[in-house]
Amino acid sequence: MKPTGEKHSPAKTCKELYIANPTFTSGDYWIDPNDGDKRDAILVHCDMVKKSTCVKPQPNRSENIHYTGEERELWLGEVRNGMKITYKADSIQLSHLQMLSTHATQNITYHCKNTVAYHDKAKNNYRRSLKLLAWNDAELTAKGSPRLRYEALEDGCQFRTNAWAKTVLSYTTERAIRLPIIDIAIRDIGAADQEFSIEIGPVCYQSQDSFES
Repeated sequence: MKPTGEKHSPAKTCKELYIANPTFTSGDYWIDPNDGDKRDAILVHCDMVKKSTCVKPQPNRSENIHYTGEERELWLGEVRNGMKITYKADSIQLSHLQMLSTHATQNITYHCKNTVAYHDKAKNNYRRSLKLLAWNDAELTAKGSPRLRYEALEDGCQFRTNAWAKTVLSYTTERAIRLPIIDIAIRDIGAADQEFSIEIGPVCYQSQDSFES
């Protein structure tokens, strides 16, 4: 049957849905990557321009977090008032979506007050940059192996000011099994005037031909 993206008629991916319905516009649709019982279909955002399947986080943003102490690295899932990063899809559906994809990308936004996320302008280094924990337990960093290195699309936190600012980090990989991000280590914390929150973007999966288009 021709998939319609409704819960009773999901496609395996957004690309498959687009091929069956080329007039469909970007929006939320039901997909079933493991192509099994339709009752375990998941609701995703389909970017019909990129033909990408985007799974949303749940929740998508932490509370404002303040930590005073000696620790110089704290994981978001362990810090007081932090949060466990989860997604609106179970591990089986995510695994099948990873297998159907050749690329994956995800953005993380760090909202900051007196704390850096990427580049430290005052010290001109990246030693306090965030560490991102990948789905396959690889650690993604600002420097190091190019395959495990994220980039900054915007870096307002580098100045470490008392006004709220933000840094937007992005990671794209040809190994879809590395995404989504499941935890984040904050490494510029401990002072009384430091505060932050973290916003998790959707993880988007694409196949090779749709990635190139």
